[in-house]
Amino acid sequence: MKKHSRKNDKTKLPDGWKFSIATSVEEIEAIRPIWEEMQGKESSPAINADIDRYLSVVEAMKETVQPYVMILFHNDNPTAMIIAWLEMHRLRIKLGYKTLLSPKLKCLTVVYGGILGEPNSDVCPFIIRGLMKQLQSRKVSMIYFNHLKTNSLIYTLSRKLPGILSKGYFPEIENHFSMSVPENLEQFYKARSHKHRARLKRYIRKLEKEYPNGIKMVTYSQEADLDKAIKAASRISRSTYQFGLGYGFTDDSKTRCLLTTAAKQGWLRIYILYIGEEPCAFQNWLQYEKVYIGHGKGFDPKWGKWRIGTILFLKAVEHLCTDPTVEVIDFGFGDAEYKRSYADVNWQEASVRIFAPHFYPICTNMLRTCVAAMNSALRYTADKSGLKNRIKRLWRNRLENKNSEK
Repeated sequence: MKKHSRKNDKTKLPDGWKFSIATSVEEIEAIRPIWEEMQGKESSPAINADIDRYLSVVEAMKETVQPYVMILFHNDNPTAMIIAWLEMHRLRIKLGYKTLLSPKLKCLTVVYGGILGEPNSDVCPFIIRGLMKQLQSRKVSMIYFNHLKTNSLIYTLSRKLPGILSKGYFPEIENHFSMSVPENLEQFYKARSHKHRARLKRYIRKLEKEYPNGIKMVTYSQEADLDKAIKAASRISRSTYQFGLGYGFTDDSKTRCLLTTAAKQGWLRIYILYIGEEPCAFQNWLQYEKVYIGHGKGFDPKWGKWRIGTILFLKAVEHLCTDPTVEVIDFGFGDAEYKRSYADVNWQEASVRIFAPHFYPICTNMLRTCVAAMNSALRYTADKSGLKNRIKRLWRNRLENKNSEK
């Protein structure tokens, strides 16, 4: 591993502190004991920061991703770890849903939950400055922190320490929701309002009346089941608006590599709702420790009037109530009405970008900042006028109709 120290550098670490960087699978395997020990001490370990999950992503994206894991040592004792990778990142500059430009930048991406060691106020500045040193060369054009908690010191310093031209402005702050797993489905219903509870039960009754004995939920978790699950989920996904936005479930080598590793590790749970023999809704979950983590969902719009996405979720919750190893459902990134409806815990997160002090990254940052400012103004106007949800619904319908024509 490479050791970095540079004399007369204002970001130089004090005596006794040093960074080591692993940039190959072999070097990462060499630090596996350190990694697993630090991950095991995390109060809320994230699956993205698990070494086997990380290596499966690197393997799945080996043509475009290079490992880059930094360890901060103090007197030869590992104090913090930054789990990242190098990639050519397309920064999508969007006005609303419309992509205006997609400049490519060599990016050092810090994975979600990828800062281990729960660093304190003494250590966090070393981490930010250690990462910013990578921007001094022309090998890295941007640092990207994937969804930091906004009440964390790392988030505060990543917004404070960069210079005025390098700082990424207008970070999109999002709510992240989770739900405690109830003891049984009836307890889940009792936590809802009377009106909401009646509506959920009505959805199930109507579908069961129309298709008696024709509804089933199948759970796929074994490697031998993967081919059938992937084909069914990708078939459903192709008709969704998420697919039109580029976020759908796809049957490709990357997906198969990631899900194969998840199945081998015992993390994988893919739920698919069938009506007769037709797959009509799916939910992709990963179980890590005592947490169920949402990694994608979708339903065929032609079944939309039956609320099959909601029905599949209710059946999944019923299934989880019987599993004593699961305590929390993490709904994953992004805001949505159903998450607000079911969650009992939420916190705020935002992704942060820091740009290199060179011409192209700075110009990209300035352009992105201008468009982000316009987006902020448009969102404010849409919220005040009550048009936000209507615009979203029209855009989603347009994408779904477009997908159905293919």
